[in-house]
Amino acid sequence: MGEIDLNLLPALDALLAEGSVTGAARRLGLSSSAMSRTLARLRSATGDP
Repeated sequence: MGEIDLNLLPALDALLAEGSVTGAARRLGLSSSAMSRTLARLRSATGDP
C-alpha cells in the first residue's frame, strides 16, 4: 500500500455519502472526470486494483 494523501479522504467521504461518482463530484464542486481521477489516485494509494 502506498502513502495515502489525506486530501483524498473528502472524495471518499462524498462518494460514500452520495452513492455515486456524479453525486460526489457535484457535492465537491468537481467534474465527474476530475472525481474519477481523484478516486483512481485513492485506489492506487490503497492497493485496490
